[in-house]
Amino acid sequence: MAHPLDPVTVQRLAYVRYLYREGVEQSRQPSPLRSRAITSFHDAVENFIGLAAQHLGVELKKNAEFLSYWEAIKPVYELPKKDQMKRLNDARVALKHNGTFPSAHQIEQARETVVDFFTTVTPKIFGIELDTVDMVNLLTQHEVKQLLRDAQTHADIGDYVQAMAGLSLAFQALLTNYQRGEGSSRWSAFNFGEKLSPFDEPRVEGGGFGLQRLKKLGNFMEITQNTLMAISLGIDYPSMARFHILTPKVHTFGNGSKRYTVGKALEKVTSDEYDWARHFVLESGLRAAKADDLQAMKKKAWEANRKAEGSLPERSWTGPADPEDRSVTVFDVL
Repeated sequence: MAHPLDPVTVQRLAYVRYLYREGVEQSRQPSPLRSRAITSFHDAVENFIGLAAQHLGVELKKNAEFLSYWEAIKPVYELPKKDQMKRLNDARVALKHNGTFPSAHQIEQARETVVDFFTTVTPKIFGIELDTVDMVNLLTQHEVKQLLRDAQTHADIGDYVQAMAGLSLAFQALLTNYQRGEGSSRWSAFNFGEKLSPFDEPRVEGGGFGLQRLKKLGNFMEITQNTLMAISLGIDYPSMARFHILTPKVHTFGNGSKRYTVGKALEKVTSDEYDWARHFVLESGLRAAKADDLQAMKKKAWEANRKAEGSLPERSWTGPADPEDRSVTVFDVL
């Protein structure tokens, strides 16, 4: 039954997996914020069924009710768990239309239903496990994607310490991507000042006598730049703080080597912590991608002005186009 998967199908499956992971993260929040998980689980299933129908050559009616999908696809494949999905749909309708918050039990029941559904159906329709679909395909930042893939190779062999270092580098690359783009930071729409360099004078890395104040200011500047960058890109700050607790700070040296200290907490990092940290980088990359058009627009304007450097005209502001026209506008009487 499984057909070869094209890149668009893989990307859409990655999106389904992302929606499901979003639901899992939301389910861990305090009440009533965790209620949003019901909607994410429902969206994940609905997107999955739409993709499955297309993959199987089944045409679904526009604006069809959620549970009608089971009957529409039944001639080709009998989807399981219709009764359980009805409970999920009822919980979503109660939340969306009646403002009735689901209980913790309902949310956990919905999560178990959805994961069982994906585990059963995905291999039979698409010939793969949903967990093997890498959500990294959704990202637009090329260096971040490669570092995430490199980190996963270490996680696959159980080396979560090295994998976490890779995630740390991936997040650094994400921020750098929007600070500098593909070249000078002068054109970036997210330019919060030039980064400090180890070669800037006076050099304070050693914390020499009389330079402690300057060293503290330098540290504050680095933290502030990264925080402003993250918040401007829509990245969740508390999650970023947790990410930095879990992952090591990787330093890049002049010869290109990258080294980090393996602390006691890092030695005990778990696969669940790695999964959370990887999802954080993925989510951050997706949130940041909304700035891609802004970056492209800023770069285009900067390059146009650079090519005309030295010949750009100047004008002075002189007030209204017709100095005699001082008529009252609607704004003047408010």
